Amino acid sequence: MYLSARTQGRLANLIITIAEGEKKTEMVRQVLAEQKMFEPYTAFRRLDQLRTGELTVSDIVEFLSDNKIYPTKAQSNYLFRRLDLNRDGRITYPDFVKAILPKEDSRLRQIASLRDSYYIEVNMLLPTEVEWGLSRVFQQEIQNYNSITAAQEILTASADFTSLDAFRCIDQVYLGYITIDTLQDFLRQNGAKLSFDELTAFFRVVDSDEDGRISYSELLEALTFVPDFFQQERQIANELRRSRERIIQIEREREVLEDLKKSRERVEELRRSRERLEYMQDLKRSREKIEQFDELRRSRERLEDFRKSRERLEDLKKSRERLNQLEELKRSRQRLEELEELKKSRERQAQIDELKKSRERLEDLRRSRERLEQLEQERKNQEKIEELRQSRSRIEDLQKQRRKIEELRTSQERLEQLKKQKEEIELRRSQERLEELRKSRERLEQIEALRQSREQQRTLEELRQSRERGEQLRKSQLRIEQLENERKVLERSRQLERVERELEYERQRSKERIERLELEAELERRARERALEYEFATQSNFVQSRIYDTPKRYK
Repeated sequence: MYLSARTQGRLANLIITIAEGEKKTEMVRQVLAEQKMFEPYTAFRRLDQLRTGELTVSDIVEFLSDNKIYPTKAQSNYLFRRLDLNRDGRITYPDFVKAILPKEDSRLRQIASLRDSYYIEVNMLLPTEVEWGLSRVFQQEIQNYNSITAAQEILTASADFTSLDAFRCIDQVYLGYITIDTLQDFLRQNGAKLSFDELTAFFRVVDSDEDGRISYSELLEALTFVPDFFQQERQIANELRRSRERIIQIEREREVLEDLKKSRERVEELRRSRERLEYMQDLKRSREKIEQFDELRRSRERLEDFRKSRERLEDLKKSRERLNQLEELKRSRQRLEELEELKKSRERQAQIDELKKSRERLEDLRRSRERLEQLEQERKNQEKIEELRQSRSRIEDLQKQRRKIEELRTSQERLEQLKKQKEEIELRRSQERLEELRKSRERLEQIEALRQSREQQRTLEELRQSRERGEQLRKSQLRIEQLENERKVLERSRQLERVERELEYERQRSKERIERLELEAELERRARERALEYEFATQSNFVQSRIYDTPKRYK
């Protein structure tokens, strides 16, 4: 974690303090809004004694001093910031209304805002209960400031506390902002519990732009009372810092190249000496290792080629599956066409059946006509048999029958006309259905063509992305190889520097040994000279004593 458990507990305590203070302030706001004589515009004019339409810090301080509340400069500035919701450096009437009216009880807020305003003169006080309630709201904000500053001092006294680490501790999901859920999870982890109303109260205080999220600058202002004025400048500075880091990296690479050139020169110098032969052997070994590394790289490339061939095989499999799907779609189309043909054949059979039925009906009518004719003939025969008496009556009957026959004929003609009209209507409907089916077929074909084009575009995009990824991987591998080569060269240069240091150390030691030997030789030479001088002096003294002693002996 970014902060210790103790510091996280202090941070949770500060959050709870802010939430509880806002809840207390909300209770005082509701008490003020319940006063019948409270009206927001009149209260604003009570504070705005100069009638400028804006409130300043001095106006708030004068109001509090009238109610025997004497805040410090820091407390008055905090109160001004709490009333200045849009952060424009002035408190207008909309800012005052938003800060004074209740925020949880919409009914009270609406009742208080709909009250009629009344005239108040300059230096005139509000009614006692309204004056006391308004001053109580400001006093509660000051008390909140005192409790928050005490909790801030405890939190900032921690050695490992930073505002960025505090933001990261709460934003454990790395969203870049704080939500109610992440804040609740953080408080639960630290053994603190807040209700949903208390969490919304904390967000009312901290979330200045009212977007339901707490950014880093908003949390910084809540934790330290320091507004993040340099957010854009910090972004620019971060970009400059990144560009500087890139420049430094480039300069370091240049220095590395220069060091590599120098190391090459040193290698050439070391090749001239006998001791550098051993290093040449090491270089041969390193070359062998490089060759092994090249072989490994080649094997990696082969493995990548195999992987690419596998991917291509997978793509071919996918394309085969798509072709199979297309074939299945074609088969389904053929089936649909067969079904449509079956439908058409069924409709034709139905029409044929209807025509057969109509023919049968016509045959029945013809048969009925033949029967009528037979009856007529029989009746004629009977008329001939029955004599002329019954001729009149039969003639009348025949006339009636003829009339009936004519009526039947007319009815049959009407039926035939109706049948023809029905058949025409059915043919029209069938033609319209066929046109609709043809249009639906065309639409299906267009949809399938669009789908195929989209699938082709997707496959092309996937191939392009795979190619780009392969190029990126190849570039990254080349970069890795370059870095590994540079690292090896640096290691070689460091080994050369170590060899040179050892040589210089051995040279210094050999020089010291030679100097010591020379000093010892000089000391021995001087001691020998002194011994020779001493012996020569003793011999000369002995000779002189013999010379001086010989005459005395003869005496």
